Parts: sequence; C-alpha cells; structure tokens
Amino acid sequence: MPTDQSIQKKIKSYSFVNKSKECQSFIDKVKGKKPLFILVIGGTETALIPGISAAGQNIEQLKNTPALDADFLVTELGKFNKKLPVSPNKIPSPAILSKAVSDFMGLDISVVDVGSFIKPEKQHIDLNMGPAKCLTTGAALDPVKMNFLFQKGEKLGLNLPNYPYVVIGECVPGGTTTALSVLCSLDVNAFDLVSSSFPEGNHMWKNQTVKDALLNNVDKFPAIKKNPLKAVEYFGDPMQAFVCGFIKGAQKANLPVMLAGGSQMLTVYHVSKLLTGFNPYDTVVATTSWITNDTNAKTKKLAELTNAPLISSNIHFKESKHKGLFAYEEGHIKEGVGAGGLMVAADLYKDVLQEEIVKEIERVYSIAVEA
Repeated sequence: MPTDQSIQKKIKSYSFVNKSKECQSFIDKVKGKKPLFILVIGGTETALIPGISAAGQNIEQLKNTPALDADFLVTELGKFNKKLPVSPNKIPSPAILSKAVSDFMGLDISVVDVGSFIKPEKQHIDLNMGPAKCLTTGAALDPVKMNFLFQKGEKLGLNLPNYPYVVIGECVPGGTTTALSVLCSLDVNAFDLVSSSFPEGNHMWKNQTVKDALLNNVDKFPAIKKNPLKAVEYFGDPMQAFVCGFIKGAQKANLPVMLAGGSQMLTVYHVSKLLTGFNPYDTVVATTSWITNDTNAKTKKLAELTNAPLISSNIHFKESKHKGLFAYEEGHIKEGVGAGGLMVAADLYKDVLQEEIVKEIERVYSIAVEA
C-alpha cells in the first residue's frame, strides 16, 4: 500500500509545461510501454566558434563528444575504456544520465550518425555526409545532403512496427545556436529564449552570431517562406533535417514520438508543424527541470511560441554527494543525449519513484567517473 509521501512524490515526478491536454493524451497512450531509444548524433562548424558550446573542454575535444557519448551509451557499463566528454568546467557528459536510465529500462538503442566530426566506433547507422557548415554561411547543408537526411529519417519513422513509441534524443554541439537561427529565420523571435549548457547562458555569443547570419543572408527568406525546410538547409544542422523527416514518417505509421531535448527539439517540432500544416499528433517534447527552470532562458515561452506540448522531468540532484551531478542544480549541462525524455519514459514505464532513478544514475556515475 503506497504511503501518502510516495503518492506525493509520484505526482511530482514529471510536470506538464505547455499544452497539458496533448501531454496527457500522449501519456495515456504510452504508459506502461517500453520505447525504442534513438540517439541522433551530428555536428556543425557553428560549434567551432569560441564561446558557442560547452560540449567539450576545448574545440578538438568537442568534435569527439557525440561519438564518445554514443559509444558510452551502447557499451556495457564498466567496459568503456575512454574518457567521457567533460565541459570546460569539467562536468561529465549527460550521457551518464541517459546510460543509467536506458539500462534501467532495458531499452533497445539505435545510434544514427547524421554528420558528426568523428564517427562512433560501436555499431550505428551511418548516414554521415559530413557536419554542417557554419550557419553564418547561409548554406549549412547543401540540398543533396538535406534531402538525403530528410528522406532517410522519413523511411526509418515509417518502418519501426515492433515498438509502441520512440524516444529520440540528440547530441549536436552548437545545436542550440542552430536552433535559434532556424527559429528566427521562421519569424519566431527566440532571442534570449534558448537554453545553454553554460550555467550563465551565452546569449551574447549566440544572438550576435545568428543576427550576423540572418542579416548577411536576407536573400534566403523568400525561399524559406515557401518551404520551411529551407530554414534548416540554410541555417540548421543535420539532426534537424533527419528528425523532421522521422516525424513525417512516424505520422504516416501512427507511431508516437517523444522528442527528448529542450530548445533543439522544440525547433524540430516547430519546423515539422510548418511542413505539415498542423501540430504533429502523438508527438511531444520532453526535457529536464534544469531546462524548464533555467533562469537564463525562457523555455516555457519558447514552447508557447512553437505551440509544442512540453513535459518536464522533475528528477533533481539537490541531495547528491557527487559533485558532477550536483552541478546540474547550479546550472551546468542541464540536458543532452535524450536525458530528460528518458527520465520521463522511465517513470511512465516502470512507475518508479524519483529516488530510484536518482540512485541508479548515481551508481552509474560512480562506475563511469569515480572508479
């Protein structure tokens, strides 16, 4: 018999941030079911601009981050023989959270490389035609690459009949900046709204980079108005192209999709909405409370502007004795590798208390970082 205290904790395990009716409808369809987790990794030369990304201690390490995260995720715990990526403040990758939760749930995992600088060593789907060019060029993805990734995403979304739903996460250093540029090119005033893996945010760097890109490429806007996917082609990254295609395919297959991430997945949702002319049904965005509570961003407002159903995990590390986990409470990292969506999915599947999920994350952290 559950105690009043455990019931209270269960109620608070996740929250609806925007479009509660749609969030509840999604949960009613997938509760108690085990999803497939797809991690989409990619790269953009935008991330090489100093001050844009904290997904690595330096630029060279940043290039390795997606591949290392992917390999860690699919390697048996304790057998990963490389160093996990860390931020400039030496906070370990959020892949630790994703690894703990995906192992806890016993999930099937599919890694899709759509354009990372360094390819993963472990098994993955290789669609890597190279990372995106810097968004300031106004030619981030050439049309061939754009169409290839969109079509491959659509095909995969159409052909997953054995899974009740999919959680799809990303690892794209610099991805919140490409998200900002895509949204702004689509007339969504997202300046100062997107989150960051830096604790204090880095709006100055992002805003100026995006403003320069848009001002130098005003000739691209007529094409974007005719075809929203052009915003991704000109100013986006490979993950956005692939996942937009995936959503289109999933819609045709009636496959529910949880987009696991913050600003980047809100952007993907918005582009998909514009492409179809309606809100993608059975599709929600799920992220962490560190994103939705980020005082240096306005994720709730961004969700409202993109009209996206947004769910927030309420998992926290306020009592954690691990410095690298408690750092999330201080604004570091916040999200990545699908962590927020996976924590929500764990609750929906196993109906567990927050403490159980945190305990498992701390166990994996101890083995991966402190062993």
